[in-house]
Amino acid sequence: MVVLGVSSLLVNVTTEAQLSGDAPLALGVRRTASLLLNAGTVWAGASVLAGWWALTPARAALAGVLTGLGALVVHYGVGEVTGLMPAGSFADNAPWFVVGAVTGAPLGLVGSLAHARGRWGLVAASVVPVGAVAEPWVQGWWVAGHGAGSPTRVSSLVTAAVLTLVGLLGARRAVRRFRSG
Repeated sequence: MVVLGVSSLLVNVTTEAQLSGDAPLALGVRRTASLLLNAGTVWAGASVLAGWWALTPARAALAGVLTGLGALVVHYGVGEVTGLMPAGSFADNAPWFVVGAVTGAPLGLVGSLAHARGRWGLVAASVVPVGAVAEPWVQGWWVAGHGAGSPTRVSSLVTAAVLTLVGLLGARRAVRRFRSG
């Protein structure tokens, strides 16, 4: 939670050289890291993982909520304290806290259910991998950058490829686990 909150903040720090176009490689690398660490799949996956580690469904639901909200508190809190984000970032981003509160419990339960053998365990274990494959399409990263500079196009495509690969590997692992019994 802390690592996600801080790292997703730090990869958004942009230099003057990146903004002016004098450092396209740095911009592309930073933007790729930013897209990956700020992907909905990664944030949802953190709540699923918290549920996976929990011992009971009730604890899994609570862990999912606390992980999502905790990462947001760290993200915006560190951002405001360090001056990387303007004062009022918490209030300005209240919708993300609502999303974290509403989706945290179901995502934590998904993590808990992913332990189960059988069809429901397979479905639960496939939620994050399917999200990773779907997100680049939903976000338009496969076709992003028309009219944008090369770093934007390349970072969108690299992010799409990484999420897709990780999603396919995760889905493969879930299916293999299901087939093994």
